[in-house]
Amino acid sequence: MSTLLDFNDKQALDAALSGGKGANLARLSQAGLAVPPGFVVTAQAYLRFAAQARAVLARAAGFPFADAARLETACKGLVRELDKLPVPDEVLRALRERLDCLPASTAFSVRSSATTEDLGGAAFAGQHDTYLNCKGFDDIARHLKLCWLSLWSARAVAYRRNAGFDVRDTTMAVVIQKMAFCDVAGVGFSIDPVSGNLGHRVFDANYGLGESVVGGEAAIDHFVLDKASGALVASQIAEKDLKIVAADSGTREVRLEGAARSAPCLSEPMLSELGALIGSVEKLYGYPQDIEWGFEAGKLWLLQSRPVTRIPARWTRDESAERFPSVITPLAWELVEEGFHRSLNYSFALMGLPPFKGKWFAMFDHYIYGNQNAVEIYANGAASSISIGSVAELVAAIPTLRNQYEWVLELPLTWSRDLDHYLMSLGELMAAPLEDRPVAELWAYVLRVKELGASYFLPNIAISITQRTLYRILLGIVQAALGSEQAAVAFDRLLAYCETKTGVINKELYRLARRVAALPALAARLRESSSRGFLEAGGFAAHRDIDAAFRKFLRDHGHREVEFDPYHPTWVEAPWLVVENLKLMLDTRLEDPADKERELKVAMRETEAALQARLPQELRFFVHEIVRLARAYTTLDDVEHYQTTRLTLPFRKGLHALGARLRALGVVDEPMDVFFAHCESMNDAVAADSPQRWKALGEEIRQEKQAYLRHRGETPKWQIGGADEATPAASGGGLSGLPGSPGSASGPVYKVHGSEDFSDFPKGAVLVARTTNPAWTPLFYRAVAVITESGGPLSHGAVTAREIGLPAVMSVRGALSALDNGQRVKVDGSGGRVTPEER
Repeated sequence: MSTLLDFNDKQALDAALSGGKGANLARLSQAGLAVPPGFVVTAQAYLRFAAQARAVLARAAGFPFADAARLETACKGLVRELDKLPVPDEVLRALRERLDCLPASTAFSVRSSATTEDLGGAAFAGQHDTYLNCKGFDDIARHLKLCWLSLWSARAVAYRRNAGFDVRDTTMAVVIQKMAFCDVAGVGFSIDPVSGNLGHRVFDANYGLGESVVGGEAAIDHFVLDKASGALVASQIAEKDLKIVAADSGTREVRLEGAARSAPCLSEPMLSELGALIGSVEKLYGYPQDIEWGFEAGKLWLLQSRPVTRIPARWTRDESAERFPSVITPLAWELVEEGFHRSLNYSFALMGLPPFKGKWFAMFDHYIYGNQNAVEIYANGAASSISIGSVAELVAAIPTLRNQYEWVLELPLTWSRDLDHYLMSLGELMAAPLEDRPVAELWAYVLRVKELGASYFLPNIAISITQRTLYRILLGIVQAALGSEQAAVAFDRLLAYCETKTGVINKELYRLARRVAALPALAARLRESSSRGFLEAGGFAAHRDIDAAFRKFLRDHGHREVEFDPYHPTWVEAPWLVVENLKLMLDTRLEDPADKERELKVAMRETEAALQARLPQELRFFVHEIVRLARAYTTLDDVEHYQTTRLTLPFRKGLHALGARLRALGVVDEPMDVFFAHCESMNDAVAADSPQRWKALGEEIRQEKQAYLRHRGETPKWQIGGADEATPAASGGGLSGLPGSPGSASGPVYKVHGSEDFSDFPKGAVLVARTTNPAWTPLFYRAVAVITESGGPLSHGAVTAREIGLPAVMSVRGALSALDNGQRVKVDGSGGRVTPEER
């Protein structure tokens, strides 16, 4: 392994060798950006140095981390001992050979590059040392060693510990880079790191070298640019008092005098150049960046880039309203939240994106809100580095696509491999006897279900994001090959039919409904009875074959949820919901789903053939694979959700048993009231097992239930901490949203809030809802069009509407408030518009 690596060496891209800073500089340099030339003394060189002091470094595990003064003393002692050790001869030889190739007067910056810094999880900004304007072999060799020693300063050790790293696990590479003698320098963020505004770019600057800005000890100028136009949005020009410049060796401070003190240190052309630079860097990484930069005699240098480590939250219902349309009990949310966030970072690691710190979703007034800043950054970053504007650009992008998305080929197989363990574990949990178990064992059972779900769910967010990314890439391919006018129709036809569990369930329901319709007496009794009353009166018992098919359906799909929250029963506990779906289908004269499938498959095949005919030979297999993967991930996204919902049954089993014990203790009024507890409170109560703690838990549960019932009847604000954006977007006297399914239709509005509204849904009405889930599909057979407050072209509602041929408009904010039952509207699914009609 080389001791030194040039920035243009492919090995230098490996952060394990070059450290975070070195790997980033290598990537920026190899991408053609203006990085001062340099090389990396690899982490292997540090390991050879540290090997001389294994016993000394082993003491670090026992440092007094909780006592700042004692930690400072311990670290200083360790650094003194390390400083006595020589730099290994082979490292010195390699360094001398490299420097001998350059003019003796060349000045360098010598910069620490730890293997855990600048990688997104933690920036380590300012924790390790950098030395500027170093000249000659002896000076550079000395500062190389000082960079190694800075790994063991008290501030760096404490930072590693607080960031979750073992203090002994980090190693140190060192960047040695041609010095840029900047006239103006500073830092920049490709988003506003304070307000969270994704449409802004922010720059701080001062005269001289950038250390005055990075160090935070000097007055600086502050500039905010609009990302889209590049225009200056705001600036704050400081009374600047000093700058840092190069001395004969190292740097020195210079006092600023005269008009320069109050003049902007960046001109409009310089700001424009900076905006373009940081835009290129953000596109390269597909993620917001924090850069260091400097102008040297008019030349703009990029000195460093790292991911923005904290994204200010902007809580909205944009992302969450489709997934979580209704109120959710606190215990249900807290049991899944940790697993969801674990899955996020597992998925981002697969995609080469930085880990996400903070919360992606959070609960306010029992509704779930999404951190929209995080959603937009990561969703756009998944494919932002790929530009497909023409067939030629697609050919050029293929190597990048293959390299960036190689894992996409393996994920479905990995998921399928791990599914068996998940399903067998579920079977064990469902078979476990819980009668007469103590409270602590019942709570432990619930936590076992939680951990199984978190483990199973790890790759599932990657599946959903990959589906969206593949759609984005495929749409770009279709537009490049066929043109924008034909692209939308061709794209829909390419993905018109994908095998899903939802499709299987709907097919089985349809065929069962047709069998019931063939028996007029049974069909009449079903129409005339309430669904619950029908089952209580014997249901299908008089017709053994149909009864057997109904029971098999419940056995196979009874875990299907009506709501995300396991507080609500599934089909197996509420079989009248399945009967309600059968009643909805009973009088619907639609073609057999199998016939529709054949029609869609033919259209898919013909469209793909037409697309391939427009492509050069070298692209055809690649595009075929993209189409195949887009279909495969559409299927996988549906199947993983179907399997995820199996967790509802053991959750309800365990929590019902726990609730029954708590009712016996007088803690809750009904067993399922346990859902209104908080995890932390339940943990504390189980551990304490005292009358006082149980009483306090019971009071918390009652208060939470009252709040939940109150919030259930309220329309949630669209945004927290900002203007209420729940009012719909007007468009020529109507409402506007996202096109979900093409075509247009008119009819009376019927608002569906939940399964309790299914039985009253009139045939020929426009279905209006916050969102829909697969259990709502039978309603589509009675509707003439669909309007939802959330979701987009990839949502369940849009996909199902396209399959059936219903116009649909998605993401019409405030539709439930703006529209009244019985009001006639025209739904334009192609244009994304909803227009009131005169009676």
